[in-house]
Amino acid sequence: MMGWRLEMADHVDIPTSFNPGSNSVVADIQELPATVLTASWVAPPSYLGDKVSSYGGYLTYQVKSFGLPSDMVLLGKRPDVQLTGQQMSVIYEEPNNPRPDRLYYGRVQVVEGNFRHAGSSAPVSREELMTVLSRLEGVRIRGLYFTETQRLTLGEVGLEQASNSGSGSVAHHVEMCSCPPEYTGDSCQGCSPGYYRDNKGLYTGRCVPCNCNGHSNRCQDGSGICINCQHNTAGDHCERCKEGHYGSALHGSCRACPCPHTNSFATGCVVNGGNVRCSCKPGYTGTQCERCAPGYFGNPQKFGGSCQPCSCNNNGQLGSCDPLTGDCINQEPKDGGPGEECDDCDSCVMTLLNDLATMSDELRLVKSQLQGMSASAGALEQMRQLETQTKDLRNQLLNYRSVISNHGSKMNGLEKELSNLNHEFDTLQEKVQMNSRKAQTLYNNVDRTLQSAKELDTKIKTIIRNVHIFLKQISGTGEEGNNLPSGDFSRELAEAERMMREMRNRNFGKHLREAETEKKEAQLLLTRIRSLLENHQVENSGLVRSIRDSIDEYEAKLNDLRGAIQEATAQAKQATGLNQDNERALEAIKRQVKEIKSLQGDFTKYLSTAGASLLQTNVVLKLMEKSQEDYEKLAATLNGARQELSDKVTELSRSTSKESLVVEAEKHAQSLQELAKQLEEIKRNASGDGLVRRAVDAATAYENIINAIKAAEDAASKARSASESALQTVVKEDLPGKAKILNSNSGKLLNEATITENKLRQEVSPALNNLKETLQVVTGQKGQIETNLSTLRDDLHGIQRDDISGMINSAKNMVRNANDITNDVLDGLSPIQTDVERIKDTYGSIQSEYFNKVLTDADNSVTQLTNKLPNLLSKIESINQQLLPLGNISDNVDRIRELIQQARDAANKVAVPMRFNGKSGVEVRLPNDLEDLKGYTSLSLFLQRPDSHENGGTENMFVMYLGNKDASRDYIGMAVIDGQLTCVYNLGGQEAELQVDQIMTESETREAVMDRVKFQRIYQFARLNYTKGATSNKPETPQFHDMNSGNSHTLLNLDPENVVFYVGGYPPDFRLPRRLKLPSYKGCVELEDLNENVLSLYNFKQTFNLNTTEVEPCKRRKEESDKNYFEGTGYARVSTQRHTAIPRFAQTIQTTVDRGLLFFAENKDHFVSLNIEDGKLVLQYKLDSEPPKEVRRVDPINDGKDYTIQINFLKAQKLLSVKVNSVNTQIKGEIFDFNTYYLGGIPISLRERFNISTPAFRGCMKNLKKDTGVVRLNDTVGVTKQCSEDWKLVRVASFSRGGQLSFRNLDLPDNFQASFGFQTSQPSGILLNHQTQTSSLQVTLEEGHIELSTRDSSRPIFKSPQTYMDGLLHYVSVINDNSGLQLLIDDKPLKNNQKLQGFSNSQLSIRLGGSNFEGCITNVFVQRSSQSPAVLDLVGTSSKRDVSLGSCGLNKPPFLMLLKGSTRFNKAKTSSINLPLRDTPVASLRSTEVWRDTLSCPLPPQARASHGALQFGDSPTSHLLFMLPQELLKPRSQFALDVQTTSSRGLVFYTGTKNSFMALYLSKGHLVFALRTEGKKLKLKSKEKCNDGKWHTVVFGQDGKRGRLVVDGLRAQEGSLPGNSTFSIRTPVYLGSSLSRKPKSLPQNSFVGCLKSFQLDLKPLDTPSTSFGVSPCLGSSLEKGIYFSQGGGHVILGNSVLLGPEFKLVFSIRPRSLTGILIHIGSQPEKHLCVYMEAGKVTASVDNGAGGISTSVTPKWSLCDGQWHLVTVTIKQHILHLELDTDSSYTAGRLTFPPASTQEPLHIGDVPANLKTLKLPVWKSFFGCLKNIHVNHIPIHVTEAAEVRGTVSLNGCPDH
Repeated sequence: MMGWRLEMADHVDIPTSFNPGSNSVVADIQELPATVLTASWVAPPSYLGDKVSSYGGYLTYQVKSFGLPSDMVLLGKRPDVQLTGQQMSVIYEEPNNPRPDRLYYGRVQVVEGNFRHAGSSAPVSREELMTVLSRLEGVRIRGLYFTETQRLTLGEVGLEQASNSGSGSVAHHVEMCSCPPEYTGDSCQGCSPGYYRDNKGLYTGRCVPCNCNGHSNRCQDGSGICINCQHNTAGDHCERCKEGHYGSALHGSCRACPCPHTNSFATGCVVNGGNVRCSCKPGYTGTQCERCAPGYFGNPQKFGGSCQPCSCNNNGQLGSCDPLTGDCINQEPKDGGPGEECDDCDSCVMTLLNDLATMSDELRLVKSQLQGMSASAGALEQMRQLETQTKDLRNQLLNYRSVISNHGSKMNGLEKELSNLNHEFDTLQEKVQMNSRKAQTLYNNVDRTLQSAKELDTKIKTIIRNVHIFLKQISGTGEEGNNLPSGDFSRELAEAERMMREMRNRNFGKHLREAETEKKEAQLLLTRIRSLLENHQVENSGLVRSIRDSIDEYEAKLNDLRGAIQEATAQAKQATGLNQDNERALEAIKRQVKEIKSLQGDFTKYLSTAGASLLQTNVVLKLMEKSQEDYEKLAATLNGARQELSDKVTELSRSTSKESLVVEAEKHAQSLQELAKQLEEIKRNASGDGLVRRAVDAATAYENIINAIKAAEDAASKARSASESALQTVVKEDLPGKAKILNSNSGKLLNEATITENKLRQEVSPALNNLKETLQVVTGQKGQIETNLSTLRDDLHGIQRDDISGMINSAKNMVRNANDITNDVLDGLSPIQTDVERIKDTYGSIQSEYFNKVLTDADNSVTQLTNKLPNLLSKIESINQQLLPLGNISDNVDRIRELIQQARDAANKVAVPMRFNGKSGVEVRLPNDLEDLKGYTSLSLFLQRPDSHENGGTENMFVMYLGNKDASRDYIGMAVIDGQLTCVYNLGGQEAELQVDQIMTESETREAVMDRVKFQRIYQFARLNYTKGATSNKPETPQFHDMNSGNSHTLLNLDPENVVFYVGGYPPDFRLPRRLKLPSYKGCVELEDLNENVLSLYNFKQTFNLNTTEVEPCKRRKEESDKNYFEGTGYARVSTQRHTAIPRFAQTIQTTVDRGLLFFAENKDHFVSLNIEDGKLVLQYKLDSEPPKEVRRVDPINDGKDYTIQINFLKAQKLLSVKVNSVNTQIKGEIFDFNTYYLGGIPISLRERFNISTPAFRGCMKNLKKDTGVVRLNDTVGVTKQCSEDWKLVRVASFSRGGQLSFRNLDLPDNFQASFGFQTSQPSGILLNHQTQTSSLQVTLEEGHIELSTRDSSRPIFKSPQTYMDGLLHYVSVINDNSGLQLLIDDKPLKNNQKLQGFSNSQLSIRLGGSNFEGCITNVFVQRSSQSPAVLDLVGTSSKRDVSLGSCGLNKPPFLMLLKGSTRFNKAKTSSINLPLRDTPVASLRSTEVWRDTLSCPLPPQARASHGALQFGDSPTSHLLFMLPQELLKPRSQFALDVQTTSSRGLVFYTGTKNSFMALYLSKGHLVFALRTEGKKLKLKSKEKCNDGKWHTVVFGQDGKRGRLVVDGLRAQEGSLPGNSTFSIRTPVYLGSSLSRKPKSLPQNSFVGCLKSFQLDLKPLDTPSTSFGVSPCLGSSLEKGIYFSQGGGHVILGNSVLLGPEFKLVFSIRPRSLTGILIHIGSQPEKHLCVYMEAGKVTASVDNGAGGISTSVTPKWSLCDGQWHLVTVTIKQHILHLELDTDSSYTAGRLTFPPASTQEPLHIGDVPANLKTLKLPVWKSFFGCLKNIHVNHIPIHVTEAAEVRGTVSLNGCPDH
């Protein structure tokens, strides 16, 4: 009812108000004057438009007139309903009148019989009513019925409309027409694409084709003007090229003017063959607009370049600024030194002379044109004729308008006459009807008289007949013997005679005469009436025919007149348009004539000034000489760069022929998995009597793994520099042909090496069964390698050609154009790659004989390169460090890195002991996440000591060291002292040591018996689990030993840049702690795991004196197991037969996590996914065209027990069966085929394709089976062949807002400790709360500060000075001992002498989380009396709410990848796994850029300037936090960003600590770069102020001790730190304000302004870990609304909406993207209301827990029109109704809500991750503007939002 208004007869609105309670519109009319007798309710636009489908439906409404009934008098009759459209109005009059002060229900069926024309009251035909409905322009309902009315109401107005999805009765009146091609719609009321309505003829006019010359299929109705001309055309009919283009729009397409290139800076151009002449825009000059005009600067010839006005106050003189840089002339000299070349001066003189020559040619051309024009005197005569024709046309138009006016007055007269005739006819008809009724009455009376006479005659005849019978009876002659008795005969006879006499005496003649007379009179009257009636009928019929003919004639004339009026209107519009065109043409001609006349005078001046311009050349030359000094200074600055680049070119020139190294490195990295699998196969096939053979095979595989990993590591370092050097050399030497040959040979070597590898594998496989054959093959290969090494050495010497010096000289000459060279290199890559692919295809067709020869060469080359790579490591590493700032120019480097990561994963799976000889050792590669090791460390390993005759009696040996390179800091170490294992660890300078009282087991190396050591540390406490003879048949009972390092330090602080993990031995320059300073280990060591992550010695960084040819590894007994441990980072890919009748799959699982993906199969858009959600099994599937569905089990399966899951695809029965233990679930549907399925997870491509958000599975799987037998997991990533004893341990939990974990009945000692780690980005919340009956303790986060308080304390006991809401992991310990209470935060103590009471020896409950806390808690430790110190297993919680166990949602999971290079899947040719498996919570902007562009609206021009920029400074602490990956933290680092500000002071960039940092900040408008370390400082300051409100590009960085600052690429500042101090970049990095402690010399608050394009070493950094107080930089005026940026974000209003059976939601949107979530109401996936867009379609979805319904509206026009669009969602009477502007849709269903529903949160723009389910096909955040949110007619104020996430602006929307 919103939008209805009350209007008086003079179209003046009466104020109204909306009553939500009664859903009605109310108007108070007490103050209206008594003369107002008419008021009508006018409908809003939602009731108008195309309403053809409403024909036959009902228009219903409720009206009421309030007042005193006794005073209210009914007004005269007026139309109750009026419909207007297509220049017609039809009315409906209700036969019944409403009653005063009573509610009146109006109802009218929309059919022609109920309506009459408004003016003439003539009946309405069906065609006329359909014409009105086809474009319904107005609906009016009578409002005023009575006098003395005080108030009017209108409510419940409904106009029925037929639709395919409706739930009412069948609409029999609505037609479905089969339309001609040019029409569309149910009743053919619309025009098809490519047609428009000409508004001529009857009704709505005809649809005629658009005339757009093939450049558009849309044009305006009536005029036919084309809309949205394509192919660079313009005009009303796309008949000409648009500005800046040339060609023929009528016969082809238009192309951009080459002025100068694809950058068209011309208004037009003329192309004649190869000659181009451009008409340049202001600011450009030259024949092709290739230069900037005087007073402008820039480089139009550069892609993306343009000319800008000079910003120099030089009184408008020419040449006031540099034409390229814009620097003002005669201002302060530029920075630089002497030696600047001035070669450009000569080029400027030549350019000026050429311009003068060109100007002379142009003057001659214009002169000839002017002479031709002056000779043509007919032009003026033509203009005069054109003016005369224009005046005549204007007079004719005025005459035509007067004729139309006369016709209009005649029409009014005809209508009046027609109305009078109709009135007379109605009167005559009433008289005829009255006479007819009288005649009919008389006729009926005559008939009754005749009938009475007939009845009398019958009665007389009956009496006579009875008399005769009676006489017969008297005489006794009756035939039947019925004679009368003779007793009283005489008496009876006498009585009869008396009666006869009496009858005879009566005289009926008079009556008979009267009857005859009346009969005659009646007959005469009847005859007269009939004659009169016949006469009147004849007259009436003639009159009717005459009137009907007249009406038909008038109606035909009326239609003709209507057509004539429409035609006249069109002609008038056309004439007006022609007149306007003529006037514009005339004005243009006059303007041109005037310009030509002025040019005649100007040309003379130009000729005279041309000489003066030559004189000015000397002045320009002098200015250039003056600028020479500046150039010389700049050249001096470049001298250092020239020398450095020359050195680089010298190094690069030696790597020309190393491009094949990239291909070979790939080949080695890909082969690592196969080598690891060979080793596993050797172990699997080993038997009891083949120990010697297994040892040799293991040694061979071990050596191959060592070599392959080395080769991959070397190739990773070399590949980048090799590819870059090759590409640089190609460009500098102009050697594309040689580059093609190198690349083609690379492709050839790759293909042939793959064939060789496969062939070699086939040869080696049978050789493994025979020891002698295997050894012979190895010996032969070594000999071949030695032979090929000499060949490779000769080849490498041949690479160093004599032309290197020439190449260096050429490179030196190109220093001046370094930037152009870089662009040329990048542009040259594309054709080179194209040629490589073409050459590869060409080589593929060569004869097989040649390939056989190439195969042999390739095999030899691969062997040579593999063994030669280590010799080139130092040189390539040097080149790589020099090229680091240039960024990555080869995709192969990224691929090699991915292969290396896969190789490391494979190396970690190699569970083979490594033997150390007393001199060797390895440095093991640690996991990336060292923060987890701070609070908890769990390390398992196996140790073996050789027999006494083997080890020579050595009793003291070094085992391992894990810690910092500076051994005086924190570490963990082990050693063997006096034959016993000793463990030492140091936390903050406090050491703890323990020696096992058992002597280590001694055994033979070939049949090693190993002891198992498990070290577990939780904060300062540690436990050592030692099992003697763990690998023997009868291991001894494990012994446990506890350790404690004290309460002052609890964390193991490891520096990521200086951490090492040495096993067996250590480098000679490394200084061990005193207790570990022992000889290297002699024996075998095997690593098992580190913090539940599988770890192997074969995943090492480097080795020390390790030679497997001299020392063979140990062999120990291992129990084979079919268990597979899924680490939660990858998946397993399994192949199966595609067309199996009944595919069956089975596996037994064990897990303790809440979420994980178990099984996944797909084909096209169909899929089956078996997941764990909230600990319960969920089956999600899509078997047909319906949306995805899911089935949930009730019982949890994450208790760590065995659950056997069977999945059966029954194709014949069309059933999908899932059986868990003995409970079976069946789903009906079409079963699809698939030849690949996944266990434990899926690739990222499938996640994005099917919207799967469930993380990878973490747990154990065994008994894997499929329809063809047992499953062997060979193609895996993140899967290990063993399940450790700690895999069930859960140490981390992710808390949603308000989530809680509770533990009960924990006993504490007198002196207790509670420790935990946490991560959050929220400022407040409860971290830990534990209570007893008498006391309580609580650790909270308040405004980012950590507070410790108790029940008895009125204020916090401790409050941290710093804040900890930066999203990083922080550790908190609460310790209560004899010395008092202390709080440790990241090992920084806060102490209090007070000791807490009431906690000793009591049962207490501990609660983690609560209030507003949202984040993660890990490594929880509570000191307990009943057991030794150990980390708290979170699986054993008493209760949990809104908590997910097993992972932290704030961290990006370390998902691995599985490349498609697996040989098994190359054969199938069906796998398309091209992307690495890397699920991240927020996709980067670059990764989704292409996809987003397909669904995004085009940006308006005024918005593109600040696109992607972010606003800082709305809050003093606004900032972005970046957690940089380890691989980006290099000794040399270069940051870049664009900044725009008017602020004079503020922090822009910061990283480091208070004493060692790198910062960029504003000081008095200047940009300052600061570097500080070890007390040394460096400060660089920009010369110019940068707070001018313009964008400035800033590049800054350091290479250890030197710093550099470049502003706008022109003025560079450099400097060095004093002494030998160096600085290393570290994470985190802040933009804006920093949460870290900063020195007072730096600004403490963020700068105020905008920032974009943040980069590190040319790599964009566009996905921050944390964002606070940062919003999109809008850069223009704002209007009311919320702006959601492209980076994603949303607003949360907590518990503000009541979702019930009667609900209404209204809001407006202006989107920038056609896909995204608009509004989501609800906190549970099974109960919600969600409104979202999907590819431009708006959908509303409701789910109440028992089932959901949805409805959608697809707008007729795109929502990308820049206008606001109104969205209305209504729930009423189990119907979900959605309106989008004037379009609507609804769906009926059973929506039941509990009567006492709770308030639900309102999410705007997006929803939390835990609410994103398959029921919501859209997960993308909304991008655009949203405003005016009303829920149940109550406005929602977003300023009261409980939380704002991401880049969202509540201050307003950009007005474009």
